[in-house]
Amino acid sequence: MKKNILFFTALKANDPNMNVYQEWALKTWTWYAKKHNLEMFILDEPLYDTEWMRPTWQRWYVYDLLEVNGIEYNQVALIDIDTMVRWDCPNIFEVAGDNYSGVNDDISLEWVSNSIWGYQKFFPGVELDWTEYINNGMLVLPTNGKEFCELVKKFYLDNVDELRMLQHQTLKKGTDQTPINFMAKEFFGDSINYLSKKFNMTHLHSTHALIQNIYLKIGYIWHFNGLPREHRDGIMKQTWNLIKENYV
Repeated sequence: MKKNILFFTALKANDPNMNVYQEWALKTWTWYAKKHNLEMFILDEPLYDTEWMRPTWQRWYVYDLLEVNGIEYNQVALIDIDTMVRWDCPNIFEVAGDNYSGVNDDISLEWVSNSIWGYQKFFPGVELDWTEYINNGMLVLPTNGKEFCELVKKFYLDNVDELRMLQHQTLKKGTDQTPINFMAKEFFGDSINYLSKKFNMTHLHSTHALIQNIYLKIGYIWHFNGLPREHRDGIMKQTWNLIKENYV
């Protein structure tokens, strides 16, 4: 029976603490998946050397992985493993509809702007404004998402050497996120669905959302990025201890 899929990438390429803090993430997402009759898939073994292809790029093999494992699917959501979902979060597939959907990322306009300018040369015919820039930590793909993923995989393989140079040595403004924004803009155009920031609250420390645990009251999906990695487990564990009675 086909279900909507929550797909998580848990490859420990550059974060040895991931195997610790993912426990708190998965406690919430497992409960959420059961509540909304969703299926979960966790990519925890690399398809390629993670130095040659970062985990963020490997997640775009999502459909290959589902099919080789015999998993039937409708739509797919790509979700970072450093997120937690609130117990009363609506079904993200119903919120997204059959649209490419995500949340605007404008926490650091310097980072976003320079990343857009740095990757623009790959997409000379695409105009991407910072107000349209989406964070890849929570993306819902439409039913034609497989076709889009095929283009993403080809783009990486066609440009791998230059992309690795930009990622590791020169630009240093992310891995897949900005190229994906360009490609989504070109492929999906005006059908992109920009969700409320409640569905991907990023950089909780920078936005002061951790003060008085405000994030627990105002958001649906909490993204613990931007924190020192050694603090991530402690904050996510503390979050779980504050809210765990709601997941029964």
